[in-house]
Amino acid sequence: MSVVRSTLSSLVSVLADAVAPDGVGVADGGPVPTDPVIVRVITVDRIGRSRRDGPVLDLELGAAVVCTGPRSIENVEQMLGAVEKSARYAVSSLDPAQTGGGTGLGFIVRVPVTLRLSEPEGPPILEPLQLTTVIGRLLRGIVVGPDGHGLPGASIRSRSSALAVVSDGFGAFSLLSTPDPVQDFIVEFHGQSLAVTAPVDPTLTLAWAPQ
Repeated sequence: MSVVRSTLSSLVSVLADAVAPDGVGVADGGPVPTDPVIVRVITVDRIGRSRRDGPVLDLELGAAVVCTGPRSIENVEQMLGAVEKSARYAVSSLDPAQTGGGTGLGFIVRVPVTLRLSEPEGPPILEPLQLTTVIGRLLRGIVVGPDGHGLPGASIRSRSSALAVVSDGFGAFSLLSTPDPVQDFIVEFHGQSLAVTAPVDPTLTLAWAPQ
């Protein structure tokens, strides 16, 4: 089973447990499922590449979750509660165009997946690189200024990824990164960049204190 499909199967299991006894179907190009809950992959994005402990490729799987039938509201509520319990999943709004041509309630789940590329030692050999899966983590944190208050509009990037995010009006942000307990970040604000190293637990706090 491919890495992306294995990640999708894990997500479907979480959703199925939340809505049981209702069923969850996966729309993967074959006949359209008739289950009350349908999961459809809409994106597999390349986030970036780095060399933490060897060459690593970061991906993000995006799946649309659509509910139909008389229990749609209850099923959406149960599934949102289930995915929010895990730091692995990020939830965003579902555009009507992403429902697969039908109607229904739903949302999008984004899941980080990391491919670790194992390089052979010694002279080059004519064998493919081996891939192993490392589950990424969705980090939630806050950027604070010298006064200790949240810093809105700051750009934050983990050094392990090429993807940058912007803090909201309260200085809060979320981004995909590695499971490492202490990580390096680049924070940019008003044209200035600052390297910050911080632990991600129990609360990720990045202090903006330019020299």
